Amino acid sequence: MSAGGAIAGEARSVSGRRLSLGTVWQTFGPLLSLILLSLVLWALEPVFMSGNNWLNIARQASLVAILGTGMTFVILTGGVDLSVGSIVALSSVVGGILMTERGWSMWPAVLVMVLAGAACGLVNGLIVTLGDIPPFIVTLGTMQIFRGAALQLTDGKPIFDLTAVQPQFDLWGTRELFGVPSPVIITGIVFLVAFLVLRYTKLGLYTYAIGGNEQATRFSGVHIDRYKLAVYSLMGLAAGIAGVMWSSRLNSTQPTVAAGEELNAIAAVVIGGTSLFGGVGTVVGTLIGAVLMAVIRNGLNLLHISAFFQQIVIGAVIILAVLIDRLRQRGS
Repeated sequence: MSAGGAIAGEARSVSGRRLSLGTVWQTFGPLLSLILLSLVLWALEPVFMSGNNWLNIARQASLVAILGTGMTFVILTGGVDLSVGSIVALSSVVGGILMTERGWSMWPAVLVMVLAGAACGLVNGLIVTLGDIPPFIVTLGTMQIFRGAALQLTDGKPIFDLTAVQPQFDLWGTRELFGVPSPVIITGIVFLVAFLVLRYTKLGLYTYAIGGNEQATRFSGVHIDRYKLAVYSLMGLAAGIAGVMWSSRLNSTQPTVAAGEELNAIAAVVIGGTSLFGGVGTVVGTLIGAVLMAVIRNGLNLLHISAFFQQIVIGAVIILAVLIDRLRQRGS
């Protein structure tokens, strides 16, 4: 058996054990928390369980879930991407300029927005791999670069009323299909594709292997840099999709949009049970984490609790999730 085949077999074995033991707990822990929290909020505020409220929760969770899905791949490799919010803003601005100033129709503009996000992710991946620089430092720098580019392109000014030039642009953010908001449908599609890639492809297999033991994976003949480039490009692609949805929801493109959303994406991943140390986690857990965050915010709003206090609660939940992961690492 070749070295690459050996590491593939080992990674399958490890991921299989994780799926039967660690991953089951990581997925159902957040799920149990979500169920218990929902029951408590239902008891305190009966309107919480209404269909309309859950549609609002799903809509609120959609953007974080998409960004978190891409972030899951990055964190599974032991990396992180702090430039996510800036990529969303830059892709949004690019689409707004193309539609309002260049006269592009919606579909080509949307395609370029998504590809712009993927290109930013590719830049991150190239600097991380070719420069051998820690992802935290690289993406901290590109966070400023991409945000600055968005501000430069628009002179710091938003572009309003996109549907005036492209009436169908509301398709991505505010329209409903059979009563289901379009952002929820898009999120479902992104989640399904990510789940299949992570579970059944070589990219998914080596994503876990790199995060589990990068040196052993490299010595086994796996082209580490190639898969890291793919992972960061997927993160950028997800951010580009989120940029389209954000612009459609706001009916505008703003160079300051999505500031701090990288933290929400990381929070959803961590709360969903993915280890910050890499190699362990699922996109299912991330989806649950995004919904759990939306439920917390929605419930606190229904209970008329200050938005400032909501940040304290979310921060405490993140610390608790990381603490549990750290304790699990020590125990294993």
